[in-house]
Amino acid sequence: MDTPQHGSILPEGMNPEGLDIKKQAAHRYAAIHIEQPFDNPFSTIPGAYHTLGDYMRTNGLVHVEDEVIPCFETAGESMDVYLACK
Repeated sequence: MDTPQHGSILPEGMNPEGLDIKKQAAHRYAAIHIEQPFDNPFSTIPGAYHTLGDYMRTNGLVHVEDEVIPCFETAGESMDVYLACK
């Protein structure tokens, strides 16, 4: 089973002791904003990924998974989901 991970953007040169630091090259992203994602999380959040996939296919964007750390951001009442693309 994968271990849950948390990511943060660190200032250049900051290397907190005891943490595994991963670097990621810059990428283009397709993104979607969700209001109230936790009201119905098992429908709303997967639906956001599905919508992003449809958007990317429609616009000729290709999802990139190699060397990319999957990401989303949440502020409690809202969430932004990102998929890296070529």
